[in-house]
Amino acid sequence: MVDGFALEDEQNCSSTLTISDDNMFLDESGRLAEEGILEHIAQTAAAYVGHLRKQAGEEVNMGYIGDIKRCVVSHPMPMAGDTLTTRLTIMSQVGNITMVAAETAVNGQTKMTCRMKLAN
Repeated sequence: MVDGFALEDEQNCSSTLTISDDNMFLDESGRLAEEGILEHIAQTAAAYVGHLRKQAGEEVNMGYIGDIKRCVVSHPMPMAGDTLTTRLTIMSQVGNITMVAAETAVNGQTKMTCRMKLAN
C-alpha cells in the first residue's frame, strides 16, 4: 500500500499511495476506512526499516504492529482516486522495536496522525 517512497534522512521518510477503486479497505461508499490509513502508515514504516537494513547489509524480516497510540482521525475519509501523502519520523529504535510518528494528508489536509510501535 505504498506507490512512492522517499528517504529524506536517517530519521525521516515520506510515501504516497493513490487509492485504487479495488482497495480492500474501501467501504461501500468508496471511502477508505481508518484501518486502510493505518496499514499505509505501517507499510511506509516497513519500507523505511527494510531500506535501512538493506543498506546495513542485514536481513529484512517480517514486521508487526505492536502498538498504536495518540491516533487522531479527521473526517471525511479519502475516496478512491485520492492520493495519501505520509510523512514518517523515527522517534526511537531499540533492538528490533521501532517507534514512529506519522502524519497522513490528502491535498494538504491532515487525515490521520499517530504513533506506532513496530517489531521487526
